[in-house]
Amino acid sequence: MSFEIIEQQFGELTELVIQESTTGNRCVIIPELGGIVRQLSLRKGITLFSLLKTPPTPDSLLADTKSASELLFPFASRIPDGKYKFLGKEYQLVKNETGNLNAIHGLVRKQSFNIEEQDIQADRASVKLSYSINNPEGYPFAVDFSVLYTLHADGRFVLTYEAINQGNEPAPAMFGWHPYFVLGNEQADAWKINIPSDEIVDFDNNQIPVGRKPFLVEKPTKIYQKAFDNCFVVNAASDSVTTELISENQDITLRIKQETGEGKFNYLVVYTPPARDCVAIEPLTANVDSFNSGEGLNILAHGKSISGSITLTLV
Repeated sequence: MSFEIIEQQFGELTELVIQESTTGNRCVIIPELGGIVRQLSLRKGITLFSLLKTPPTPDSLLADTKSASELLFPFASRIPDGKYKFLGKEYQLVKNETGNLNAIHGLVRKQSFNIEEQDIQADRASVKLSYSINNPEGYPFAVDFSVLYTLHADGRFVLTYEAINQGNEPAPAMFGWHPYFVLGNEQADAWKINIPSDEIVDFDNNQIPVGRKPFLVEKPTKIYQKAFDNCFVVNAASDSVTTELISENQDITLRIKQETGEGKFNYLVVYTPPARDCVAIEPLTANVDSFNSGEGLNILAHGKSISGSITLTLV
């Protein structure tokens, strides 16, 4: 196996590419645009599959409002009206969702990340990026956030995040990743999905949780004629769960494994966009609006950290 990390231009953006020459497996990362993964390609047999749908040009990527592949921290999904109460104090975040109804998807999107580390080993290569949150509007806390992307020789792609509270006050923290997945040139209606949950979050008209109800479907279930825009409580009896996106026509399955357990990824959002050409599968460490409900919310004391990993494989 022969790994390399190269730097290349994508319009005015600078990308880092981790690639392995034998298989062609590669990921393309943009540090200055929220540290996102713009491309991820993994091989099965003779075919190299591109697995992420992101805007195709630098300008469209910069203008993207759909959060393609974005890192969502210190909160993911919506906070209604941008208001939350934490440890007895009330806070007002910037209402940045389209229509200005809610705060959505955190404070590190589109921010310029620092490159902390580039590491090449015989069996893997990795890039570590970081961004420091320092008392922005509505979130008066100091938290260092980092993400480590690793491509392994056996075809695994691993995203590992870490957050450390550098301030003196306890800080609320939630993390999620927002990739849109594709499998070849097929439409999503050709696929099946295996969601590791028996419980779905019940939303109001503003996509804010109001309770839970059983999730009773065949597993795996056909995506055909189903419209997902839901949050699930995953089955966290073990230390991880795996969502499967399955193309029987192409004989491939994309596995998205998320760590579970205390402080880990115990929630999952699945979304089928109207174009039906991809599926968003978003591991979350807390429920939607956890800054208000506290469901799954991590509270970081001074100097304390939280971390977790998401692993992708193609079989």
